[in-house]
Order: sequence, then structure tokens, then C-alpha cells
Amino acid sequence: MVKRLSDRYSAIFDSYHNLTVVRDRFDWFWVLVGITVIVAGNVVAYLALHGVIHRLVVDHGRVLAGAALMAAMALLVYFGGGVLVGRMSKGHTVREPAVAAVVALGIIFLLQLSVGMFNIVGLVVGAPFCFGVSYLGGVAGERWQDRRHR
Repeated sequence: MVKRLSDRYSAIFDSYHNLTVVRDRFDWFWVLVGITVIVAGNVVAYLALHGVIHRLVVDHGRVLAGAALMAAMALLVYFGGGVLVGRMSKGHTVREPAVAAVVALGIIFLLQLSVGMFNIVGLVVGAPFCFGVSYLGGVAGERWQDRRHR
């Protein structure tokens, strides 16, 4: 009897330990997916809004409105990437979307430099916001994942 109880508690502890290890694992695959989604989303948003932003800035002189529109779209893309990675990645971590945001921000900055855009203010000011919004997206995605698995 004592042997069976000991085996039962051992099995419960082992399954809990395995669950904890799976939940705390860092998955580089989902970091790469997040980088891809964030970079592609920002490129698509830029291409889609380029004409609108150009008209706002050049024709109407509304530089701040153009910058705000592009910043809002970028933050939306970072949040969406964070939600996707947080929802789809196995385990219970929001670190993948945050790391993906930082790497994607560097790639986007290099892409901007390659086409002649130099936006150091956007990089310095936007980096914490992009990181934070992606992290919050990861938290929302994790909560969505937790609700779905209950």
C-alpha cells in the first residue's frame, strides 16, 4: 500500500516537473517567427502607407501626423507579432516576443538605412515602446493560450 502511494506521488511529481520544464523553455523557432512577422508587417505597412504619409508630409506639411501614423502602425505590428508568438509558442514564456522585437527593430533600422532613411530618434525613442508593446502582446497571447487549454 505504501509502495503504491509512493509510486503515485512520484508520478505526479514527475509529471509536474516535466510540465514546469516545458513551460519555462525558451524556443528560438518562435523568436524567428516573431522576427519574420514583425519585419514583414512593418515593410507591408510602410509600403501600404507610403503614399498617404508622403501626401501628409509633402502636400500638407503635417510631419507629426505622418510620423504618428507610421508609429501607430509599427506598434500595432509589434503587438500583433507578440500576440501571435505568445499564443502559438509552447511553454509559458513571454521572452520570445520581446527578443524578437529587439532583433526585428535592429533589422528594420538596417532596412531603413539601406533605402536612405535615417531615423535615430525613432530608434532610440521607439525601441523601449516596441519592446514593451511586443512584450504586452506576448502576455496577451499567453493568456489566450492558457484560457484555450483550460
